[in-house]
Amino acid sequence: MGTVEKKEEGPSAVEEWLATRPQESARHGRIALGAVVDGWRVVAFLGSGFSSEVYRVRSVRHGYDGAMKVLVNPVLNMKARFAAEMDAIRFLSLAALPRFFGSGATADGMQYYVMEYLLPVPDPMPRGDVPRFMNRVAKAVQTLHDAGYVHRDLKLGNILMRPGDEPVLIDLGFVKRRGNSTDGAGWVPRSVSVVDGRPVGVGTLDFAAPEQLLKGEASVQGDVFALGKIAWSLYGGNPPPAMHHVIRCATREQPGDRYPTANAFAAAIRRRHRKAVVAVVLAVLALAGAAYAAVHLREIRRVVVTRISPPPPVVVHAQRPDEADAAYFARMSTLADGGDVLAQVAVAEAHFHGRGTPTNRTAAVAMYRQAAESGDADAQTSLGLCLLRGWGCEKAPAEAVVWYTRAVEQGNLRALGDLAYCRLNGIGVERDEELGFRLAMDAAVRGHAPSQTLVGECYLDGRGVERDVERAETWLYRAARQDNRRAQTLLQTR
Repeated sequence: MGTVEKKEEGPSAVEEWLATRPQESARHGRIALGAVVDGWRVVAFLGSGFSSEVYRVRSVRHGYDGAMKVLVNPVLNMKARFAAEMDAIRFLSLAALPRFFGSGATADGMQYYVMEYLLPVPDPMPRGDVPRFMNRVAKAVQTLHDAGYVHRDLKLGNILMRPGDEPVLIDLGFVKRRGNSTDGAGWVPRSVSVVDGRPVGVGTLDFAAPEQLLKGEASVQGDVFALGKIAWSLYGGNPPPAMHHVIRCATREQPGDRYPTANAFAAAIRRRHRKAVVAVVLAVLALAGAAYAAVHLREIRRVVVTRISPPPPVVVHAQRPDEADAAYFARMSTLADGGDVLAQVAVAEAHFHGRGTPTNRTAAVAMYRQAAESGDADAQTSLGLCLLRGWGCEKAPAEAVVWYTRAVEQGNLRALGDLAYCRLNGIGVERDEELGFRLAMDAAVRGHAPSQTLVGECYLDGRGVERDVERAETWLYRAARQDNRRAQTLLQTR
């Protein structure tokens, strides 16, 4: 193995968070921090699944980092998947796959292999970055297809990034050769997974194509289906019109109705994205032209029309840099008395937190209610929380649910997360754990960290959904990367 040049990169959010809890990391994995395994020093515990644990390691000799995957549950099918994954990385040597650094066994006899250390995909991802990201992912998948293989388990969790935002495909235990040959007992297509002579489905439920899950069939079009599902997930189930058409074509039920290749999927994304950008530019230019015309019309009117009164001043609700809290509170109070809803919310926040005025949660609730009745979603959500907790008022869970529901109708994610909590626990409304989980998931996929934590807890406890520790940890890590303290605490105590 040749010398690998070490590159200095800034720490990711995950690395910074891990660095603040080294002792907790040591308790999570079976290998202690600081231990040396065949010349690799264990630096941090990165996570675990049903069959394996992953550590960040550093070469004692060369100083570069790697990711060590250790098989901790060597049942027959897991051992076979682990070996297949290791062989795929070792022998395919594709740019779309991680670089292979070595393999062996720990002192306890657990098998491991080391690949290059990669970074997580930003989550949530800005919507404007999704087309470029999916274009790169599709090209990486095409590289695997060109080598004669299909991945069969493409999902967002199986994509990592090199510095420079180059996507890399991981978790290769289901990678399969395309073509026709024998596979198990009797003559069957090589693209079909077979156990005891019968086809079996493989893949992840939310991303695998129907024919792959139901019949065990694996094809290029199956991976294209997964690419469409990944894009759908990145958009939180609400893609822009330009991308909605591409995703719909990629995820059609029949394989022959989808894009024939990953490259075709990527080309469709680029084409639709360019059209959308051009449309936006034209719209902006049209608005700019209209604004230019409007300016000159106003100049003409100033000459021929007598001004009756000066234009009203612009109301600024943000606190000015040189404005003291008390002065800001006084200014907002004047506006609030005149019926300004945003000012009413600002005054309520000041009363609630004691900023510029003594803390008075009763006054805060009164002002929240005034703004909520005017239709402000943030005020409705804050009022719901006060009623739920009894802050500045008597507890009234049923009324809290009413206000949460009104705010949810306006798309407020805080209200959606709190409403999910109420449904899960039967607070102020009939208990319905399945509905509570769905509401929490709706907010979680849109990037709401408390709801991501709630989804993780549901998967941990099997509330409203089948228990799944791996998915629980995935959602908890997403929330933890947004500095959600409860998620961090749950991960530390596991």
